[in-house]
Amino acid sequence: MVLNIPALYPGYGINAQQDRQRRAVTAQRPVFIPENTDIDIISRDVNTVRNIVEQGTERGSDLFSIIRNGWNNLTARIDNLDENSRALRHTENALFGLSVIPTFRRLNSLPKDIEEDHLARAGMMLGVTAASLPGDGREVMFAAKDIGNIYRSGGHLSALQGNAVRNSYQHGLALFKGTLVEHLIDLNKHPWLQNLDRTLYDTRFGEFTRRIFNIKQIDFMKRIVGGREIAALKFGGNWAQRLGGRALLRTPILGLALAAAMEVPALVKSAMVEGSFIDKAGSFTKQLCKSAAFVGMVQGGISLVGGAAVMMFPAAGAVAALAGMAIGSTGAVILSKAVNKQIDKLFD
Repeated sequence: MVLNIPALYPGYGINAQQDRQRRAVTAQRPVFIPENTDIDIISRDVNTVRNIVEQGTERGSDLFSIIRNGWNNLTARIDNLDENSRALRHTENALFGLSVIPTFRRLNSLPKDIEEDHLARAGMMLGVTAASLPGDGREVMFAAKDIGNIYRSGGHLSALQGNAVRNSYQHGLALFKGTLVEHLIDLNKHPWLQNLDRTLYDTRFGEFTRRIFNIKQIDFMKRIVGGREIAALKFGGNWAQRLGGRALLRTPILGLALAAAMEVPALVKSAMVEGSFIDKAGSFTKQLCKSAAFVGMVQGGISLVGGAAVMMFPAAGAVAALAGMAIGSTGAVILSKAVNKQIDKLFD
């Protein structure tokens, strides 16, 4: 009690000098701490955490549940993204493998559109594919007929001389002819629509290209396609000139317009990003470059590689054309992904 008087009654406290002396003695007094104190503290903390996790107080249990549920949800989302990515890759590979069939070839970029959240373009693509089913079916029938001819010739393409001569001519590929649009709309009653469904060969760009590269028609013949009599042209000159003429005839301008229209939703979406006008303009320009590259590469790949395949294997006819267009479109889709990455780097 006496020792506690200064604390209880500060008025009876010792003077400052005595207080300093007392503090100095206390500081110099050795303090004996057990050597394993730190280990005991760590062990205690570990046991506390273990108790919270395994048994826990009410607060600890709730906290652990929140952390555990959050982790489970995160891993589930990651797994789901991984599964969706794998599913898209499998779908893309399957479409590439089946792209020799025109219907699947048209859907080559569908996984890419879904992955990039271009759902409007994917929907438009599905609509175009559905409308093109009659014409695509006819092309598959032509290919099946050529396969039968090749089989009956014992695999000797030289025996199919008539087929080779016929396929040295190229007729114009139209967008409406052979599709559901032709069955729903009588094109004879709408000549302006029929005249609009032309190929790149008949445009000013086609005339300019033919003049620059000296692409000349040397012959023509009549051919029945889809119940219609149309002209098929034969080109002279070197291999590149003949391929250029074929490619122009194999590119319908409405097909180009439709491919460009499919890019409009992506362009609109790119212009609606958050940020300043400069940010919106940059995003729109980047998407415009991507869209232009994609449309140009896909259309060019289909027309050029398809035409080249027929030129190299004229006796195979429709089989060569379908295989060439499949290779061209698949290569274009793969190449467009690489180009998109470079465009992203350029604008970042």
